[in-house]
Amino acid sequence: MKKAILAISLVSVLMFAIVFYFAPAFRGDIAIDSGFSIGTVSIHYYGLLLALAILAAFMVSAKLAPRFGVNPQHIESALPWLIFFGFLGARMYFVIFTWDHFFSRLGDILQIWKGGFSIYGGIIGAAIGMYIYLRRNNLPKGKFFDLAAVSLPLAQAIGRFGNFFNQEAFGYPTDLPWKLYISPAHRPKDYLTEKFYHPTFLYEALWNIAVFAIMLLLFRKRLPSMSGTGQLLGYYLVFYSIGRFLIESLRLDSFIINGARADQVIALLMCAIGLGIIYYAREKTTS
Repeated sequence: MKKAILAISLVSVLMFAIVFYFAPAFRGDIAIDSGFSIGTVSIHYYGLLLALAILAAFMVSAKLAPRFGVNPQHIESALPWLIFFGFLGARMYFVIFTWDHFFSRLGDILQIWKGGFSIYGGIIGAAIGMYIYLRRNNLPKGKFFDLAAVSLPLAQAIGRFGNFFNQEAFGYPTDLPWKLYISPAHRPKDYLTEKFYHPTFLYEALWNIAVFAIMLLLFRKRLPSMSGTGQLLGYYLVFYSIGRFLIESLRLDSFIINGARADQVIALLMCAIGLGIIYYAREKTTS
């Protein structure tokens, strides 16, 4: 009964937000603010959503941990490692690919409230942080990485809405019914006269929700044969990277290297790694 009431409440709040805020904002009828102030303290929605994303992933992981044979206490202990290395990796990835901007503005590197994170950098950084924690504590790596693979897509879906409030990570101009209004101050210089763009942040958020649902389904239906093998991690890398590869082709802010979109190349690489993990885990399980 409590779960039903909570679900109804969440759906009601979401519908209210869509009708009275997101829909008018997409049309350009109301301004999109990046945050608010309490006295002299500025609160950025981007940071709040990142915190909410981390909390959601933590809660899901802690709840599912016993099913993986993992002590939930280790989830709490590993969290600081994942957060630190995840943020570090996400920021470094972004800074490296936009070095022309930061070279003469080194102070801007620390202005993380303005955005400027890369999910692939975050994934790599968090994976390094988790590996260090697991190795220091002599814990089974496969179980923890599989558990993270189930909860991570939900965190990604929530975090993507930070791009909405910062008016970033959008795509080419479009006249589709779900087009997103971008204020002149945030439009690319080559498209200053265009008002509406693909909401690619929303595309990826919805894709991440779909991946989260798939991962939960795999977890519930095939956990006994997958638990601790790394297969769930492999499936996550494959499913997420397929969506990212397709959505990246619509974005205006892609990192371009020798005419190729860097994140599409990384997506293909991650997909290949995921397939390799799945194959290796299956071979190891059946041998």
